[in-house]
Amino acid sequence: MDKISSEVIESIKKLLLLLEENDIHIKQALLFGSYAKGTNDSDSDIDLAIVSDSFSGNRFVDKEIIRKYVVYVNSDISPIPFRTEDFSEKNLLAKEILSYGIRIV
Repeated sequence: MDKISSEVIESIKKLLLLLEENDIHIKQALLFGSYAKGTNDSDSDIDLAIVSDSFSGNRFVDKEIIRKYVVYVNSDISPIPFRTEDFSEKNLLAKEILSYGIRIV
């Protein structure tokens, strides 16, 4: 996490706190994409996998719920919600995130 700015980490932590305060209990949060790979630039979004049993399993609906809080923290955060049971190597996106993502929580 040394190469990730403290501003990005703080934004993620603020979002996770807001979610917790609104009964979305976080099991894991992993930064992935260009920030995790160290290839981010000024146009990069902040890809964040959020794992919670509070999610419905409908990624579109769950993402919209999270986006309500993202706008208060940092609109560059691009959340990808997963239920715990879906966040495994059986899911191709989850497998990729697990292989190089940076665990925040």
